[in-house]
Amino acid sequence: MHIGGVSVSLILHGLFILALVSIAPRILETPQEEPPITVEIIPFVPPPPPLEAAQLAEPEAVPPPVEPAPPPEPPKAMKQSDGMIHSNQIYSGEVLQRPENEEGLRDYRNLAPDEQREQLCSLEALEQIAAWSDAYKPERMVTYSFGEVQYKGNHMIANGAVFWSHDNWHRVKFDCVLSTDQSKVESLAFAVGTIVPKSDWEEHYLNKYE
Repeated sequence: MHIGGVSVSLILHGLFILALVSIAPRILETPQEEPPITVEIIPFVPPPPPLEAAQLAEPEAVPPPVEPAPPPEPPKAMKQSDGMIHSNQIYSGEVLQRPENEEGLRDYRNLAPDEQREQLCSLEALEQIAAWSDAYKPERMVTYSFGEVQYKGNHMIANGAVFWSHDNWHRVKFDCVLSTDQSKVESLAFAVGTIVPKSDWEEHYLNKYE
């Protein structure tokens, strides 16, 4: 019994080995395939260029625009040793050319030469007084109220003139120098005096100017 049991065991082991040998080639011939690996191609994007130092720095603050300075006003005429205010700028030529004075300019051109000379100097005297002091608002000039007008060459001298300002007549004298053809004023000196009392208006043929 013992010998038969061993034989059967040997026979069974032999059969098992034969079975393994018979299936081994098939196992080796058909290895298990791994799943394929998917490769995704990513396009190459170059990195941005490095910033320069000027780009890295904070932007400078832009200063606000500078308003142009207004043109300086011409210096006002000053009193000189003779007690007169001497002009440093002439106004009458520009005043006559203003569009609003077109009618007055036509009337001026229709005057006789002597009358043009007097009107031109009177206009310049009024403009000079207004530019000299804000205390006055000259509106009208009468050259002969307190004395006759004198003419010496191109000079017109009015020592007895008056001008109207702020509801009063004011004494004034002026020396007006005209060009050779007497078409424009070249210089003017003046001195403002006192207010004419209303009691004296009638004597000097003065009336309220409106």
